Order: sequence, then structure tokens, then C-alpha cells
Amino acid sequence: MKENLYLAIDQGGQSSRVGIYSETGQLICQFSAPCATQHHQPDDSIYPHIEQDGNEILHGIRQCLDKVCEQLGETINNIKAASFAGQGSSFVCWDSKTGEPLTPVLSWQDIRGEPYLRQISLTHQQAQHITGLRVSPHYGASKIRWCLDNSNAVKKALGENSLSIGPIVSFIFWHLLDGKNLVDPGHAQRTLLWNLHRNEWDERLLELFKVPKPVLPECRFHNSNFGSLKLGSHSIPFFASARDQGASLFAAGMPDSAACYVNIGTGAFIQRLSNILHAPDGLLVSPLWIPQDKCSENANASPTCYANELADKPWYAWEATVNGAASAISYLQEKTRLDVTPNEIELALQRNPGHEVYFLNAVGGLSAPYWRTDLQAAFAADLSPQEKILAWIESVIFQIVINIELMKKAGEIRYVRISGGFSKSNQVCQRLADISGLDVYRSDNADATLQGAACMATGISSRWQPDFQQEIFLPVENAELRKRFLIWQNAMKKWLNP
Repeated sequence: MKENLYLAIDQGGQSSRVGIYSETGQLICQFSAPCATQHHQPDDSIYPHIEQDGNEILHGIRQCLDKVCEQLGETINNIKAASFAGQGSSFVCWDSKTGEPLTPVLSWQDIRGEPYLRQISLTHQQAQHITGLRVSPHYGASKIRWCLDNSNAVKKALGENSLSIGPIVSFIFWHLLDGKNLVDPGHAQRTLLWNLHRNEWDERLLELFKVPKPVLPECRFHNSNFGSLKLGSHSIPFFASARDQGASLFAAGMPDSAACYVNIGTGAFIQRLSNILHAPDGLLVSPLWIPQDKCSENANASPTCYANELADKPWYAWEATVNGAASAISYLQEKTRLDVTPNEIELALQRNPGHEVYFLNAVGGLSAPYWRTDLQAAFAADLSPQEKILAWIESVIFQIVINIELMKKAGEIRYVRISGGFSKSNQVCQRLADISGLDVYRSDNADATLQGAACMATGISSRWQPDFQQEIFLPVENAELRKRFLIWQNAMKKWLNP
């Protein structure tokens, strides 16, 4: 009996990857292609433009698909479905008749649209009630407005009714599938134009940002039939699409509602499965898995009937972001005059100073649950270079724990699953366990997003049981760490409320 296979595409900020998985979640093969990010400062703007090349990204994905064909040979006929996971807040404009990009891909890091946010009457609370998000130039609405106002190619295509705008997933689907502008709820939400409660474009927000609805993608459920991918003579239905952070939660199957998921890399991302759309103040809510009706006969639905009953229900994620993790390294190097390497971090974590050591971490802005952009980062007085590194790492851990406490309002959290570059440090994992009071699980899986997307392609099959090697860090009493946590909390209160 031939084994069913599933194809997944993970389009990230640094590379695009294509993987083939078995129905039980075992990796068969994987290929990747780099994609560059350009930073440049226009003379007429105070905001750096952070961009990628849509054609380069598309070419890289096609190269990976060609390598899959070469690797699998006739076995390619065993691929039953495909899926996509990608950068939620990176956008591009293209010609809907030719497919040619009209703008670069505006990276999620690009905030050139911030001036538009000062011109509209939309509060954070109003935005969160409608979209689950706060007002931010990282999301798509202000980027889209910038393109409509500043790109002559976009203006011309709009006048000729040949303009399409969408997240990078929509551009890729247009080219790889059937020439339609499509998107899933997770990517749609990151436009800041999506009504989380009605699962549709919000007319008030479209009017507020002056974005014409016809240029935006048609949104389908996470498990919809997005079209067919041609690999040689084989046609593969695309049955799932999701934002990368959301897809990563499905690496081992249906996420556990009793777990908190933490990924610490450039920033720290904290997520918790929930079906409650109103999160505590300071947290975001994102669509994680909004499925079509079970075994629906709708033409746009996946025909998958789920053995996992949880996969039949809509699920959301309570989310928090902690800026200033790896993104603060250049700041730390400037302040310490040290090369902040993993080894230097480990040496700093071995210190146990007897005086006040803390860092008020506003690098990249102070994010969840505080959301302040008006503060300047500051260290406690008279710290040595290694004490500054210690204070920085612990500031990230402390802020993660504050957000975990808020997420407990959705019910008991029994353990934390940690991933990302910083999770390789035993000391980081142990400190998180000690302060949170929760067991911390660390797996050896470096491909959570790709694997999670493949799991979605199976319809979150109950047979999905990949092998993981994992370590567990149990909380222990750490009086000195707890003392520094209290000192940090008191310093934060004075900083936030001078």
C-alpha cells in the first residue's frame, strides 16, 4: 500500500522552504532557497524602507518544487494535499492580469505607513474589538495606503482595474495555483482591515483607510480548497493556509489548550490556544484555525473529514509579543562594547550579583502587555558589561512571565513549550521554569512552522504523531532570581508611571 504524502511551503523572512511529510508527520525531504531583505533610507522619508523582491521569493519556491520533483520521481503521485505558511504582515501589489509585481514586498518590519495612523480616528481599543489587533504600522492597512498614494504603477493599475494587493501568500497563490487573489483568515487579519467576529473585510475600516475592497483577496477558511499546484503531470490540491506563527503550534498535531507556547528569537512570541475572542487588556487575539464545516460540499472546502473532533471547531490564539530579544543585540553591543555571542550570554547568566541588576527593555518598543513606544531603554546604575547582558536576558524572561500570567485567565496553564534560538540555553529555560512555576518543555524540532503547515494539509489527522526528542525543565526555588524579578517589577512601575 502506498503511503500518502503531504507538501508544505514555509515562506519566511530569510528563506523559503518546501518539505514533504508522511501522514504520521515524518519528514521525507526538504529544500530551501534564501530570500534577501533590503534596507534603504529614501531622502524624503524618516522611515527606512525594508523590502523584499516578490519575483525572487517566487523563483526560490519554484526551485524548491523542482528539487522535490527530482527527489521523489514517480512517488510524487503520492502527494495528496499541500499547504502554506507565511509572513503575516508582509505585503505586495501586483498586476492581476499579468502577475507582475508593481511594488517590492513591504516587509512586516517596514513602518513607513505610520503617518497615516496619526490621521485616522481609530483607537487601540476600537481596533482590538474589531480585528483582535492594536493599531500598528507593522500591519498591512497603512502599508497598503502608502502604496495607493505613492506608487505610480499602483495608481495606474487601479485606474485600469488590474490591481491586486495582498500578503505574500496571495501573490504566491496567484502564480502557483489558478491566478486568483486568495487569502486565509490568519493572513487577512494582519491587514488590520479584517473583522474577527464576522470573518469578512470590515467596511468601516476599509472606508477609514480608503482601501477599495475589489483589490483585496477573497478570504477562504484555513482548510479551504485554494486551488491546484501542478508538479510535472501531477496536480496537488492546496487544502490549507495559515500565518507562520499560527502554523507552528500544529507541529505535533492539535495544540494543547493547557500549554503556553513560547518562541524566543528576534522577538519573543507567546501564544495560547483559546476559543474566547475577548482577551485581557494587553493581549492580542488571532484566528488560528477557522475551518469549513465538516465534510462540507462547498466547492471551496477541503473534502477532509477529521478524526480529531477538535479540528472541526474554530480556534483562536491569545498572543503577546516581547520585543528586544535578539533584535536588541546590536544595542547591547553598543552599550557593553562586547561581542554578544551565545558564549558571552552563557557567561553572563552564570553571574549572581548582590546589588540591583535590571534592564527596562524598550528596544523596538515596549510591547505586550504594556504597548508603549514613548519610553527609552535604561539599565540600573553602575552595571558591568556582563551584568547588562544578564539584565537584558532576564528582562525578556520576566516580560514573558507577565504575559503568561495574563493568559491564565483563559484557564489553567500546566506547562510551557519553548522554541527558538534562545531556547538552546539551558539557563534561559530553567529561569523561565523557576519564575513561571511551570514545567518547560524544549523539543529538538527546528522546523515547527513547516511541519505545522503539513499537519494542517492532512486536516490535522489523528495519525499525525511525529517523533520529538524533548527535555523538561522543572521549576526549582531560586530566591536570587525571584528577588531580581521583584526589583524589575518595581522599577517597571516607576518607569511606566513616573
